[in-house]
Amino acid sequence: MLTSIIADNREAASTLPSLLKELGLDVKFEQLAVGDYVLSDEVAIERKTINDFISSLFDGRLFRQINDLSNVYKQPILLVEGDITIIPSLVNNVKVYYGAIASLTINFPVKLIFVPSLNESAIFIERLVYNLHKEGRPHNIVKEKGQSLKEQQINIIASLPGIGEKLAERLLTRFGTPIKVLNAPQTSLAEVIGSAKARKVKYVLESEFEKHSETEKGQSTLI
Repeated sequence: MLTSIIADNREAASTLPSLLKELGLDVKFEQLAVGDYVLSDEVAIERKTINDFISSLFDGRLFRQINDLSNVYKQPILLVEGDITIIPSLVNNVKVYYGAIASLTINFPVKLIFVPSLNESAIFIERLVYNLHKEGRPHNIVKEKGQSLKEQQINIIASLPGIGEKLAERLLTRFGTPIKVLNAPQTSLAEVIGSAKARKVKYVLESEFEKHSETEKGQSTLI
């Protein structure tokens, strides 16, 4: 009997689903709001290549994605695929990189897994599913749990650079609503989160959006 897992629609462009099918898994595609693979009602995977992992780690996307994943699934997993020996060549400061890893590890209940290739990603996922069934754990795949209004508001503000859940709650307590936080002047934000964070937040909110081509994005590997 095939074991079913859910993959995000964007994963259809990868060969990983085909590899998983060869290993005996039934892969169903859906549009997932968070994560790339859902293995059960508690376990979900965010999958990244080494280059995307480094890029998202430094621009803040990764922390937002893991925060969202952690809010929905009890056991979030970050699966990083590729040769980790190239990491020093992708970053300007390895100490900053490990500081970001430490922050990710301390602040989120995520399991960080590194595998060298696509084949190993498939094997890891298949073995993970196998062990979920073997140990008799609940493995029903359910739709994402709904979030309360308060949780949604905190997530919106927590997604800003340098703002976690605690600071987001402070800002919402001070200004009342997410839109008032976003529209607050830098000086008012600084009273709650400090001038450096306030400056960074306003820079991100007020800078013109720059649309990059996929080619340019793929070439931007140096941090």
